[in-house]
Amino acid sequence: MLELFTGGIELTVGTVAERLGIAQPTASQQLALLRRGGLLTSRRDGKQVHYRIDADAVEESLTELQTYLRTCCPPSGR
Repeated sequence: MLELFTGGIELTVGTVAERLGIAQPTASQQLALLRRGGLLTSRRDGKQVHYRIDADAVEESLTELQTYLRTCCPPSGR
């Protein structure tokens, strides 16, 4: 789902649902989770909610994940 937002584009729930071939309520729930997790931002325009990726937050999350994986699960040296 996050891949849809590459390039900094804004998408509505309906557009995300259509592009992924999923029900709109399902897309809405998933987008809300990503927003609450800080990976997406949203803005309301009338009845439409537009979502955009928060590139800085995604980069920070990936950095934290890499750090965690290096400390908890070092490469086995195969």
